[in-house]
Amino acid sequence: MSRMKVLGLIVEYNPLHNGHVYHIFESKKKVDPDVVIGIMSGHFTQRGEPACTTKWNRAELAVANGIDLIVELPYAYSTQGADLFATGAVSILKHLAATHLVFGSELGDIDTLTELAESMDDMRFQESVKKGVAIGLSVPKAAARVNPALTGSNNTLGIQYIRAAQKLAAGTTILTIKRYGSQYTDKLPTDSKIASATAIRKMITEDVDYLAYVPAPIEDEHMKLQNWDQHYKFLRHKLLTTAPAELGEIHDMVEGIENRLVAAAMECSNFTEFMEAVGTKRYTNTRIQRICANVLTGTLKRDVLDWKLQIGAPYVRILGFNEKGAAYLRRIKKEVEVPIYSTFGKDVHPMLKHEQKVTAAYVSVYDGHYATEVMKREYAGKPIMS
Repeated sequence: MSRMKVLGLIVEYNPLHNGHVYHIFESKKKVDPDVVIGIMSGHFTQRGEPACTTKWNRAELAVANGIDLIVELPYAYSTQGADLFATGAVSILKHLAATHLVFGSELGDIDTLTELAESMDDMRFQESVKKGVAIGLSVPKAAARVNPALTGSNNTLGIQYIRAAQKLAAGTTILTIKRYGSQYTDKLPTDSKIASATAIRKMITEDVDYLAYVPAPIEDEHMKLQNWDQHYKFLRHKLLTTAPAELGEIHDMVEGIENRLVAAAMECSNFTEFMEAVGTKRYTNTRIQRICANVLTGTLKRDVLDWKLQIGAPYVRILGFNEKGAAYLRRIKKEVEVPIYSTFGKDVHPMLKHEQKVTAAYVSVYDGHYATEVMKREYAGKPIMS
């Protein structure tokens, strides 16, 4: 089989906006690929938040805006720290023979980011981070104290993509594009055409016109947007009706933090109050939200341990494609060393089977009929085709 140029992008599209379209366009300019593959988080994101709308709605917008093949990053990876998030995504790109990976970054300099990636294996760096954690800093803040370049969330992820590609011997050429316009965490637009996903979600929630910042409306007739406010009553129920010993078995639940979560659930009437009550210097809001997502989805320590996440994703799950993406799948499917799924039955990897729990938790805020429809789509629905 002749060598094709296959561009990989690691995305969340929560929601897809003009900045993402810019990333797709500029990445294509850099690589001139034969096909573009997007690895996209499913129903929960890396910050431990419910995605704004279903993964199929987001996949449809991705295919409509320049992605040829959109593949799900399993929940087991999508709600992890940057290292495992990157390992899962890069391993899927390796399975699918991606030749290039292009990511956005605050620095926009691949040589500097590569040097930073290599420095993280230095014992002095690791010891400095440990000292920061010992005085109560979270790992991200301790790392940023050692090297300020690590304060950028896109820089941090990009460094981990570089490290994952090296660890997995992915053979992927990695490039970066300097992030343009609003920054990832900006809560208000700072540009006339590009706003952060955070700002756009806020505008939609507050009924502010956001259409200048997206290629198409974020349409979900069943709910304006999903967020933690809607899920809080379900989280609270699980925290207050689950035995402490069982809560202690939830993935990422450490140092008795389940007691703090339960105490906050007893007192707090909404998710904002809950987060304020639970937060500590050691645990970032993102870490707390990931733990809460694990509570909702019943994600257990023993299962995550069994899945051996450091090895890489054990399957490829297709969410959508166009004709070019479908042709590429047909071309490579016999050479892919892990199973490729669009629909699935009982005999699948437990990590994929777990997605049914994830979707069941996600759809709990929808009305009964639509919730059932989305749950069935999880294992029986066909990919988006465009």
